[in-house]
Amino acid sequence: MMMNRDRLGFWTRVLAFGLAAVFILSGIFFGMGSNVAYNPMDLFGGGDQQPGGQTVDQQELLNKQIAEVEKDLEKNPDNPEKTIDLAGLYFQDNRFEDATKVLEEGQKKSPKNGEIPMLLGQTYAQRAQAVADEKERKELQTKSAESFGKAAELEPENEQAFLFAGESYNQVGESGQAIKYWNGYLDLEPEGEQAKQVRQSIEDTLQGGSTTGSS
Repeated sequence: MMMNRDRLGFWTRVLAFGLAAVFILSGIFFGMGSNVAYNPMDLFGGGDQQPGGQTVDQQELLNKQIAEVEKDLEKNPDNPEKTIDLAGLYFQDNRFEDATKVLEEGQKKSPKNGEIPMLLGQTYAQRAQAVADEKERKELQTKSAESFGKAAELEPENEQAFLFAGESYNQVGESGQAIKYWNGYLDLEPEGEQAKQVRQSIEDTLQGGSTTGSS
């Protein structure tokens, strides 16, 4: 296997960073507009770009990595680490639907793994950014919220799961669920980076106002 357990944390950090940027740029925190598509892997691009945001050499290497890990997962379909490795590579290649399928199947095989629904929530959120149809976009956003909620249930010390679940439920208009998970974030990170904005969002929601206002 080409990746070890340290790489699992890498994918979580990279995708979580990308999703945080999606939330910020789409205005969930700061009200800057709601239709901004963002690919966190663009941060690693440069030079002659392929459609996936890679240079020619990077794309060739990525293709080889994907092929190798696909074989690994085929040999060991019940291994959640291989599922996460392959989904992360698909995500890097902008193959979000493929990443979704791998993670959904992995979740069925490893229902107690908290990292899979965390990554699945991020993948649904990324896909939603590129969808024009309002109904389909809301379905993906709802799946994203549910996946983050599942991650928070399985990993109750994961403050990002609570934060992203709250923001995702807020995005689809489920204020009660949003407040529940925002409060979960505050329980874990009362002085966290987003704590002030989360408290403001909760206050705005309880008052029936916008949760995408100023910080």
